[in-house]
Amino acid sequence: MARNILLLLLFAMLTGCAASKDRIYLPKWLHEKIIVAERNPDSYTEVWAYKYRGQTVYLFLPGCCDRMSELYSESGKLLCRPGGGITGKGDGRCNRFYKKRKHGMLLWKPRNPID
Repeated sequence: MARNILLLLLFAMLTGCAASKDRIYLPKWLHEKIIVAERNPDSYTEVWAYKYRGQTVYLFLPGCCDRMSELYSESGKLLCRPGGGITGKGDGRCNRFYKKRKHGMLLWKPRNPID
């Protein structure tokens, strides 16, 4: 948990988000989606923030088995599925994402039961 908070604080500083003593301000939809993922650790293995085409985007990596990754805009709109699936190439709607992305930052990862 402390590691997740540290990563979110660092992201807030880099993106200019306001942070109070105990709170980090992420888009509401993102915060809610991470809470759901926390309750179901098989849903996603990681959530990353990147700069892509001049905006911050959020990449959700799938937990298992031919599922596609999901790339969301700052407003929470699903932009595409850049990887995964049977071919490993996603849905083909943003084939250049992995070449064009910048400034990746890990935002969330399921807790390890050993931690």
